[in-house]
Amino acid sequence: MTGEGRPNSGISRRELLAGMAGVLAVAPFVGGASAEAVVLPPIRDTFHGLSAFLVPGRDRFSAHQGRTSATPGGVEAGTAAPLERTYDQAIPFPLVGRPFDLDLPGAAAIAAILNLTAVAVDPLAAVGPFAAAFANLSFERKAEVFARLERPGLADGTPVRFLINTIPTLAAFIAYSEAPVFDRATGRLTAVPVGWQLSGYDGVGDGWAEFQGYYRGIDRVTD
Repeated sequence: MTGEGRPNSGISRRELLAGMAGVLAVAPFVGGASAEAVVLPPIRDTFHGLSAFLVPGRDRFSAHQGRTSATPGGVEAGTAAPLERTYDQAIPFPLVGRPFDLDLPGAAAIAAILNLTAVAVDPLAAVGPFAAAFANLSFERKAEVFARLERPGLADGTPVRFLINTIPTLAAFIAYSEAPVFDRATGRLTAVPVGWQLSGYDGVGDGWAEFQGYYRGIDRVTD
């Protein structure tokens, strides 16, 4: 079986057409396309789908994957924007390396890897409510995407392997961090981070009254 009851014996005409559509959708940014021909993949929808997978919530991306939570999740936390910014700053040059050979930098390269693998897992992922094939997958098939990306031998010895390994770790870290609500201009938080709510963290403390002042008036120790 190929996941969720689909046999290995063949592929339907509908699946074949959907798969072809998915390949055509990502083809412009794979295999050394010229700068003029490059069309960026749907980065924001991809990262919303990733955020929902790692920290399910009550948003539509979580609902579509079939795994939700009564509490806010990664999408509601605002994970996608800082994750995109981080990858754009960390990978300012085109990402080239087997087996993807992407002519894209930053977040676009990460989104392309996830969506290319998503279409390989399920050709029908190219058609759905979201622009990103990865976001259109069920929770179980998103897990299969990472299972394939983590297979030994895939991109080993290239920068692509390191970057693939950062995807779930970095996205989960940002989802639970202050980054989505941190105003870099003022250095202050604009709201209570969702990660604080989920973990029961009370926030930054200025100390405890018990430790203010000196013990019995002693303010120094001499030899």
